[in-house]
Amino acid sequence: MGILDEYNFPFCVTAHSFNRDKSQVAVCPNSNEVHIYARSGTQWVAAHVLKEHDLLVTSIDWAPQTNRIVTCSQDKNAYVWTFDGPSGTWKPTLVHLRIHRAATQAKWSPLENKFAVASGDKCVSVCYFGEDNDWWVSKHLKRPIASTVLCVAWHPNNVLLACGGTDMKARVLSAYVKGVDEKPAPTSWGERLPFNTLCGEFESPAGGWIHSVAFSPDGESVAFVTHDSSLTVATPAAGSVVSTRTQGLPFVSLVWPDQNTIVAAGHDCSPVVFASDGTSWRMVKRLGEDDMQRRSATASPSNSNSAFNLFRQMDSRNQPAKSGSGSAGDGQLKSVHQNTITQVHPDPAGAPTEISTSGLDGKLVQWSVRA
Repeated sequence: MGILDEYNFPFCVTAHSFNRDKSQVAVCPNSNEVHIYARSGTQWVAAHVLKEHDLLVTSIDWAPQTNRIVTCSQDKNAYVWTFDGPSGTWKPTLVHLRIHRAATQAKWSPLENKFAVASGDKCVSVCYFGEDNDWWVSKHLKRPIASTVLCVAWHPNNVLLACGGTDMKARVLSAYVKGVDEKPAPTSWGERLPFNTLCGEFESPAGGWIHSVAFSPDGESVAFVTHDSSLTVATPAAGSVVSTRTQGLPFVSLVWPDQNTIVAAGHDCSPVVFASDGTSWRMVKRLGEDDMQRRSATASPSNSNSAFNLFRQMDSRNQPAKSGSGSAGDGQLKSVHQNTITQVHPDPAGAPTEISTSGLDGKLVQWSVRA
């Protein structure tokens, strides 16, 4: 387990997503813009800026096969961006979300023929391309959602959708769209799956908000992390719901690198690896902690400028200046990220041992989760 690549942007990164071959990355610098960077050797070079949103961009998802980007924002809008080869620019298409509160997260389905947008409007917009109208339209998953939806995740069958939010419950619902989806095969979640069918509902162990949710690679289990610093894994076929409490700060994002491994990260600044022994889940590793040999971010200033390094570290962690003549290492966390990790992404090409993280410290890190 270790770092594959590390880079420091000059701004905090609140969302990110790679293209399929990881030659480009889209990041949100905590603003209403999305910046696309292209790999040039060991550096990332600014290539495009996507500017249609009016308020903070809350989510970015780059479809690896179709090369389309979906973004959503607090301005209650979502856009699908398509690259126009002749002009060398990204063209936006507005999505008809039909919501009256902020959009919180957007995710492409596995077949990339539709996507889901969570929102503060007590619903999830399931969006697909309407051939008749030649634009992206949506249907709403509403019942029994009772509050803001913070996160969504697709089942491998392209039909079931998991969501969680501030009503302290994670749910699995059917997002079957007639004319878009083929009839799904029966699963442990159900056989007849018309739109908005509730297939499962699971409560937060201690009443915390659901920050992130994800299906296992085989689709038989769903995992979610909550504001009480716990990880919960539900498996309907076995009738089991297993929760693991941790001593750290809350997680805000998680992924399944493989069937028996979950990586979660958040306010503790270190990605945490959980492993299954068949009946329970336990924490086995914090990625990057105490790794004194890790490479410095390629965009970091020279170590000879200790005053500048000290200022940069205090700024990235939002800490006041210290009195006296402390060294640049004062207050340094024993982790790669020095502030909250905002997002964990699986490898866009499907590599089971690789993930990426971004954080409020401006770092974008690619990891190997190989044991």
